[in-house]
Amino acid sequence: MVLQNGTQIWSVPISGTYLIEAGGASGSNGSYNGSTFGWKLGGLGARIKGHFEMTRGTKLKIVVGQQGLLRRKLGLPMTGGGGGGTFVTLLTCEPLIVAGGGGGGANSNPIRGGLDGDPGQATTNGSRYGGSGGKGGLYYNDKATDDEAGTGAGLLSAGQDGRLFIVPSQSFFNGSEGGRFVSCEAEGGFGGGGAPFTQPGGGGGYSGGGVIGLDNLTVAGGGGSFNSGFSQENLSGVNKGDGYVLIKLVL
Repeated sequence: MVLQNGTQIWSVPISGTYLIEAGGASGSNGSYNGSTFGWKLGGLGARIKGHFEMTRGTKLKIVVGQQGLLRRKLGLPMTGGGGGGTFVTLLTCEPLIVAGGGGGGANSNPIRGGLDGDPGQATTNGSRYGGSGGKGGLYYNDKATDDEAGTGAGLLSAGQDGRLFIVPSQSFFNGSEGGRFVSCEAEGGFGGGGAPFTQPGGGGGYSGGGVIGLDNLTVAGGGGSFNSGFSQENLSGVNKGDGYVLIKLVL
């Protein structure tokens, strides 16, 4: 196993049939003034399984998603960062398995209509104006400006930055870093999770989760997933915490 800037390179030791299982990371919970209105939960990550025929010496690239972080600043909304997606690809970046991360929990103040984050999706598209075809998620609001969060990145393209001081989440092709807000602890998880600000961050995945930030509705989408194996099992909203990858020789 070789580690390169958070991406692991793994060589198949024996030719045969392998089970690959991946879990996307969950988004962070969101609150308001610590706990005045309780918590809105971050979405759980997807769990994706498939079987693959692989030849000895084949090299795989692996990125394991990390859970998003809470934006910690008392007196202001405390929103959750999006969970990172978990990726298993060939060295060419052709995907085998991708498990989407969950969206961050919203500001729990009921006036803003904040919701729990969406789970990582079992299908390829992100939710809540999420991306499709491996692209990052979109931000939607009812104002010309005032985007207040970062969306999740996908396999091919970054998430939207959402605000001047938010660094956007990066695609798998470009390093998989989570988004971050530069002046305080507010980060999306490694694996393309979007950074929170006054709105929660979208989940990373095959296609990134989007964010809806209306005056009466605030919710972050979960990232999409991908599976090119056989005997598949694709489940939305199963994994809590950081992501994981399991590779097992079965035949």
